[in-house]
Amino acid sequence: MGGLLLALAVLGVAVAWLGVRRFLKLTKDVTQLKRDQYYTESRLKRIPEEIREAVEPLRLHLAKIATGGRVHPEMILHGRLYQDVSADEAQRIMERAAGQTPGTVLLVDVRTPREYAVKRVVGAKLVPFEELEARYKSDISETAEKVFVYCMGGERSRSACDFLSRRGYTNLYNVRDGIQAWRGAIEGDGERSLIQIQPRI
Repeated sequence: MGGLLLALAVLGVAVAWLGVRRFLKLTKDVTQLKRDQYYTESRLKRIPEEIREAVEPLRLHLAKIATGGRVHPEMILHGRLYQDVSADEAQRIMERAAGQTPGTVLLVDVRTPREYAVKRVVGAKLVPFEELEARYKSDISETAEKVFVYCMGGERSRSACDFLSRRGYTNLYNVRDGIQAWRGAIEGDGERSLIQIQPRI
């Protein structure tokens, strides 16, 4: 009799444990379903905004063309409001514009003040990315024919070009490989106060 009661007790504990495990699994599944539903609803809410963000560059390009302006084909193909150029391309364009009216070409450094102090392209204007929203209207001319934006390796400058292009700037060039690839005149407070990077062989 005692053995039967023990067996029934063990069976009861096992059934209870299975019930608890099943309950915990169901709770986990319900929680996951709620998360999935929340994520799906959030994504659905974002779709109109994402469509607007994708279409906006094309709308601005068409407006510029309609008023007689010119738009580089690469900007239309990639849905961007700025062009990507290498450091070498940027330097060549700036050299060709050297004799033009001051302010025609602007070079903007969006790194930190410390980075700028150590090493910068000669003639570059410091507008740190963290201060861009507060300073772009006063420090970056919309009337310049070309505005080149650079950082160390191209990430911050790309974000800066995205920011500026959505505020009406259509004269932007992102130096995609940054100051690390610049082979022109460099100045700063590092070990060499003024250095000339020699062309790579």
